[in-house]
Amino acid sequence: MQIKKGSVRPVRWCYDYELTSRNQKNDFLMWTTGMFPYLLHKGNVLLTEKGLSLTNSYGVIKDEVPFTRIQTVYLGYDDLYPPRLSKNSGTFWSPLRLTLDNGMKIYLIVFGYFGIMIRTKLWFESLKELLSY
Repeated sequence: MQIKKGSVRPVRWCYDYELTSRNQKNDFLMWTTGMFPYLLHKGNVLLTEKGLSLTNSYGVIKDEVPFTRIQTVYLGYDDLYPPRLSKNSGTFWSPLRLTLDNGMKIYLIVFGYFGIMIRTKLWFESLKELLSY
């Protein structure tokens, strides 16, 4: 199943430069509380003809990522976003990482309807297919 253009889903995201400010105290709080302190931004992701649009909870566009700027799409953990940043240590979900042509990385967790299920893998597969053309 592929995500259709025009699809809007709840999302949490952060940038690589925000993850570099982490420390062990914050990592421990994340692990014990299960909150998402490093996915600092909350709103919606919209799949458009030209790329992704990230809006805040009020619908204000915070970032637009054209497909032409996306160099790699990766589903999983890395040095900046290790499994210990998720309460389940990466058992049930992993972040979607977009690496842009300027080297910046954006980490996303995409949710399904009503924010209940995590749909990051579905978005990963769809973006991979869209970018292969």
